[in-house]
Amino acid sequence: MSPRHAVPFLPLLALTLGFGPALAAQSRAFVLTSDVSNGSLSVVNLDTRACTPDVQPAGADAFERWFDGNLYIVNRFGGDNIQVVDGTTLNTIHQWSTGNGSNPQDICFVTPTKAYVTRYASADLLILNPQDGTSPGTISLAQFADADGLPEMAHMIRVDKYVFVALQRLNENAGFTPTDSSLVAVIDAVADTVVDTDPLLPGKQAIRLERKNPFTEFQFDRATSRLLIGCAGAFGALDGGIEWIDPVHFRSLGTAISESELGGDVNGIVWHGPTHSYAIINDLSFNTSVVSWDPSTGHKIAAVYAPGGYSVPYMALDDRGELYVCNNSSTDPGLHVFSAGPDVHLAGPIDTGLPPAAVAFDSRSDEILAVAPSSAGLALSAPAPNPALHGTRLSFSAPRAGDARVEVLDVSGRRVRLLFSGRADAGMHELSWDLHDDGGRAVSAGVYLVRARLGGETVSRRLSVVR
Repeated sequence: MSPRHAVPFLPLLALTLGFGPALAAQSRAFVLTSDVSNGSLSVVNLDTRACTPDVQPAGADAFERWFDGNLYIVNRFGGDNIQVVDGTTLNTIHQWSTGNGSNPQDICFVTPTKAYVTRYASADLLILNPQDGTSPGTISLAQFADADGLPEMAHMIRVDKYVFVALQRLNENAGFTPTDSSLVAVIDAVADTVVDTDPLLPGKQAIRLERKNPFTEFQFDRATSRLLIGCAGAFGALDGGIEWIDPVHFRSLGTAISESELGGDVNGIVWHGPTHSYAIINDLSFNTSVVSWDPSTGHKIAAVYAPGGYSVPYMALDDRGELYVCNNSSTDPGLHVFSAGPDVHLAGPIDTGLPPAAVAFDSRSDEILAVAPSSAGLALSAPAPNPALHGTRLSFSAPRAGDARVEVLDVSGRRVRLLFSGRADAGMHELSWDLHDDGGRAVSAGVYLVRARLGGETVSRRLSVVR
């Protein structure tokens, strides 16, 4: 098995306040199948759930995206190519190399003639013409690499003119363990340049995540215009979680739910709604399962599907409200279908030939056309550096003008330092703390809470001070 999936206010160019025209109704599920050594593509009719197996060979370690009438299969470790399958004939019509040994991870489309490809074994994001396979160049992400020289770029999503790239930053020389932090790089897809998410710091900055090892695909909550991504942390340790990201102000908004609450490493996420969404978890005994969780409270609801063993590699939600779950066990493989929300088992196991490994539907899943800049709510960035020795910087984002207050509290809830109090305009406000209290005295080492208030909204962040 290959190692994988491992400022001032900057508004998006919101072309509309909605999300563009509705996509055509989905009719097919494309299922990548694998027995580790061999791979294939099968197709399931969403109306009848009849499966046509093995319509095309594919890599044993692969990922897929639908775009502009075709299916694009990212053949990863050992494949090093993008395979284009005609959405009508189901024939492979092209196969574009991503570079020998590059281990591509994902493809994100900008226009019909431009896409980005993340490559695990490269520090350069590949620019690719998906129609003819030519590449006009690359975008270097080397400034975000860890000690092994690679940023370990994984999944992507496009939000209007920006493409968000998950950087796992794992140390290849130490068994692909997480380094000091993981990041999300932001690419201006018009200029093909890296966006500096914090101009007050030297060099170009990326979004610093609170958790490590962003392992899953991005998901999007339309109601609040926030992204989510699952961070697995170190495998076998409950140190990760599902994290919110503000794609308007380029900031992490903290943890939506922790791995401790979920009960295992986060291997996959699906957004269904603000009170009932899904995660694939891998517990400490290496049993994978699908669980439901409540994003409004940050608590796990229930186990939805727990077949036992390391047997649930992927899930996806169609536009009919049906959750397709892959079971790739050697004893009872197949595709299972659940009604999302009630979590009622509707069908399965559906025989897909080889065991199912991934699912995509015949509509695009990597693009959000526009977001409303004011909809993200009050946000407080993660302090950096954290832990802090001499001082730290942070920012709060006000979705509207109003009276705001930002203060530092100790573990007992006593105020240590007032950082901001007064009228705040809508937008981003940069702050710094010199690690002194209101009386000018240096605070002692320990854990502190930075709390921001605006009207009835309150958000907070934890900060460690070291001496």
